[in-house]
Amino acid sequence: MQTWAKRGIQSAFVTGGLLMLGTGIASAQENVNPDAAPSPVDAGVSVPVKVDQNNLGTPVKNLDVPKIDRTISTDRVTSAVPTRTAAPVAHPLIRQAGERLQGTALQNVVRGNTVQAHVDVPIQICGNAIAVLANAEAAGDCTQATHRDGTIVTDGAGQALAGNVVAVNHVLPVQLTGNAIAAGGNAATNTTAEQVSTTGGDITTNGDKGAGSGNVVAEYGATPVQITGNGVGAAGIAEAKSTADTFASSEGDTKTSGRNSSISGNAVPIPVSPLAEVNGNAVAGAANATTDSVQTGAAYAGGNTDTDGDPATLAGNIAEPAVAGPISVDDNAGAAGGNATAVSETINDSNAGGTKHTNGTGSTGSGNVAGAPVSLPTGVGGNGAAVVGNALTDHENDATSNAGGETYTLGDKSVLSGNIADVPPATAVDACGNGASLGGQAAGTCENDVKSTTGGYQGTVGNDSVGSGNIAQTPVAVPVEAYGVAGTLAGQASGSADETKVVRSSGQPNAVDDRGTVSSNVVTTPTAAAAQVFGFTAGLVGNTTTDSSNDTSVIAGSDPKASGKKSSVSGNIVQVPTSTPAQVFGDGVTLVGNNSSTADNATDMKAGGDALTTGEDGSIAGNVISTPVASATQVAGWAVGGGSNVDAKATNDLDSVAGGDVDSNGDGGSVSGNLIGAQATPFVPVPGNSVSAAGITNSDTLTDTKTVAGGDSASTAQDASVSGNLINVPANAIAGVYADAIAAAGQANTVTDKESFTQAGGNMFTEGSGPLTAREMTVPVEALAKVTYVPVEVLGQATTAGTDEDTQLTGEEAAGVLRATQLKGIELPKGVDSLMKADEIPAFHGLDKLPVNALPNPADVAALAGQLPTPALPAVAQERSALPVNGGTAGITPNVQGLPLNEVLEAAKALLPAGATARSLPAVPSLPVTAPALPVQVPALPTERSLPTLPLDGPASVSGLNLNPTQGLAPQERALPQLPVNAPAIALIDPANVFERVTGSL
Repeated sequence: MQTWAKRGIQSAFVTGGLLMLGTGIASAQENVNPDAAPSPVDAGVSVPVKVDQNNLGTPVKNLDVPKIDRTISTDRVTSAVPTRTAAPVAHPLIRQAGERLQGTALQNVVRGNTVQAHVDVPIQICGNAIAVLANAEAAGDCTQATHRDGTIVTDGAGQALAGNVVAVNHVLPVQLTGNAIAAGGNAATNTTAEQVSTTGGDITTNGDKGAGSGNVVAEYGATPVQITGNGVGAAGIAEAKSTADTFASSEGDTKTSGRNSSISGNAVPIPVSPLAEVNGNAVAGAANATTDSVQTGAAYAGGNTDTDGDPATLAGNIAEPAVAGPISVDDNAGAAGGNATAVSETINDSNAGGTKHTNGTGSTGSGNVAGAPVSLPTGVGGNGAAVVGNALTDHENDATSNAGGETYTLGDKSVLSGNIADVPPATAVDACGNGASLGGQAAGTCENDVKSTTGGYQGTVGNDSVGSGNIAQTPVAVPVEAYGVAGTLAGQASGSADETKVVRSSGQPNAVDDRGTVSSNVVTTPTAAAAQVFGFTAGLVGNTTTDSSNDTSVIAGSDPKASGKKSSVSGNIVQVPTSTPAQVFGDGVTLVGNNSSTADNATDMKAGGDALTTGEDGSIAGNVISTPVASATQVAGWAVGGGSNVDAKATNDLDSVAGGDVDSNGDGGSVSGNLIGAQATPFVPVPGNSVSAAGITNSDTLTDTKTVAGGDSASTAQDASVSGNLINVPANAIAGVYADAIAAAGQANTVTDKESFTQAGGNMFTEGSGPLTAREMTVPVEALAKVTYVPVEVLGQATTAGTDEDTQLTGEEAAGVLRATQLKGIELPKGVDSLMKADEIPAFHGLDKLPVNALPNPADVAALAGQLPTPALPAVAQERSALPVNGGTAGITPNVQGLPLNEVLEAAKALLPAGATARSLPAVPSLPVTAPALPVQVPALPTERSLPTLPLDGPASVSGLNLNPTQGLAPQERALPQLPVNAPAIALIDPANVFERVTGSL
């Protein structure tokens, strides 16, 4: 081989790759033949720079910074600031080697393979004012536009190692405009700026009937950086007024094919479109800084991907990682020994990737799709922070972020083809409208509207195939936020936020299969969570306020569908959805100071959905395993203070749903159409508590929650074996501590209206014929433990009020009747309640014959004549057994079913000051409740009869009534009315049976 040919080939291989910066800077006037054949290797970096209308003030001179308008580049561009398509240009060494190969036997050695790497970095610096011990002022009207065409068209059909493409089309514009910086002087600017930067283009190739041909790896990048409208003052005054817009795109579709080929037509598009912004911030140190700015940004990357692997081997596969989301730090104010004010509006749009389509019919290892789209909008805006200064913000933010798209593929009559794997996390991170101060004043105000989505519908088929048409996805939707939060130390702080958010991950998985083997199965694990803190205040020797609202929708995954007719190990669905919000809002905590917190929450969360499949005439087909978990953890409306005044107000409307109905068909099948479910709803409500120490705390909470895991299950199995069976384990548990008030040398008040609905599982229906077929088994588990509406007083006053309704639906319910899990028992007439004080209980005579959990003995009932009230209460005892006020805990009557609370009450006793020796209630072995001794001391009264000992099988408490074996009433008291012999028995009071419905009470 000739020496020049060897050197040319060596140069081509050495310089090939994703990036080749070259060895020199080409002039913009370089002469290149536009008719020359495109080079197989083309790489370059271009840096167009435009500097204009900037002002610098110094003690020596005020000057306008010289203008700069040029391009630094390793390749040719059409002008210093290109605005039209520039022809792809190769590095001189590569171009020279290509020209020498023309007309020789080696001119086709590259076989249409192409390496193209373009990176453009436009820089715009305009309208900035910098003052150093002097004054500076700038007014700018700035524009910059660049474009490079990255279109690639090649072909590798019918060849080996041909038509492959490696491409990078990336644009990274930098906008630095409208900033004011003052150091020992005054700086002012008023600027309008616009920057447009585009690149990319379609990539088209072909690998049909080839080997290792027509494959594409392409990065589409649009990553603008924006630093505009900021004001920074240091012993000076900075004023910035700015309007800035940046637009960046690297868009293009990827088109190839690998039909009748081997390792061909595979595509790996990599769209990347995050924005990075620092705009409209005001920072003052022993100075003043003021900003008023509007900024918009958009970044678009990638496009649709289309290929084909029918029929082929390891062909037509797609893998697409994608990243989208603006990252903005806008409109924040920080002051240290100064004043800072920031007012701004931000609008951002980011999109990466698109629809993916391929085909693996009749193939092996072909037509598979793997996606990993990530949407991560992040915003830090409208926050104020002051240290011995004043900081004020007013911020509006609108952000839209989308990564990935819908997916379609085919896997008919194939092996290991047409499968889909998707990992599509969608999230949103925000810190907005917060205020924090240290010996100063800070106020943060924010309106935030964010949409973050990833992926979409996913459809495939696996008819007559082996290991094909399966879908595995892990949707995750999780916003993480803190907004409307205020905190101070020896100062004042306020936070205010109005939040609207939609976070969605992936879409419906749909797999269809007839006569397949290990095909068209769906495995999905959708996770919806919300880690949010808003409307929260905290102060130490200071004043804090907040007024915030939240409207959030979080959706992960959707309804899974599959089909496995006449198949083997096909059409099965495994769904593990979880919906787990964790929210803290409307709470106030202050030690010495004043605090006011107001929060309104409306949150809808959904993970997964209804599962539908069939396994007719199949073996191990059409089965469903669904294990949804839905919870609702919220700490809302707490008022906690020490030597302070704290007012907390919260309203809440939450829906948390995981999974849904499950439906299948196992007719004529073997181990088919079976449904296994384990649904769980762990609900831990803790709203509306008030705690005061030498202060005044008020809590006002209205909450309505709905928590649902799973739904109904239905299947059929005619002429089948081990099919159509339903096994469910629904678990429904509530553990709440809410609406309680604790006062120590202060006042604690709470008004809490609470309503909840929790459902685990649903109704079951199946029918069929055959051995071990159409059977049902359910093991429901239900529990309730609450410490609610309990006033605890330690030399203080505590009040509780409101309504409470908890409804639990666990598994199947007769005729759809809902069960309200509230302990039912004796209910005193309202007249008694109105005459009793908070520290008193009624005292009765001769209750030793009171029947519990059994029909009464007429003789025993007759002996009770005059001891219990009839429908009306004509007479009331003249004396009431008074409880001591040293602790005020006699009203603690935990409403608990089947759960011991000895440990809880013992801990409560430890909080009380030493007092008179208490008398303990007798043991009550028939109830699963252990009641500790109550700290009650009743003064002795001359009595005729004493209250007899309670029977051992009687309850320690019934519906809030403490049966205390203290002294009875004096002889001169009027007797209570006669109880008729036919009084109803107090049956049904058996908390050991947690599933027994109680429809009434005495």
